[in-house]
Amino acid sequence: MHQTCLLVTLPTPQCANRVQQLLHDQAPGCAVLGQPGDCSQAACCRWLQALPLHQAGEVQALLRDAVEVLEQTRHAFKSAQLAQLRKRMMRMLETLSDNTE
Repeated sequence: MHQTCLLVTLPTPQCANRVQQLLHDQAPGCAVLGQPGDCSQAACCRWLQALPLHQAGEVQALLRDAVEVLEQTRHAFKSAQLAQLRKRMMRMLETLSDNTE
């Protein structure tokens, strides 16, 4: 059986230790990882590997397309949830753009 691992980004190792203590009773056997490299399966895990550059570009293009569609249809649907989704996607695009520079 596979061990459950929780990858968290926390400001200090003490925070990771606190999360581990809290999970100990709620989810016995769950490992808290502070870095992707801490996972023994990192080399095999597609979730912990960076996307190839062409795939990262495809993801950005798809996000831009989705944001554009949400922007064009925002008056037709007037949905707060769609507006929040559009804003989250725009922030993600900004983050991805910052990481490629």
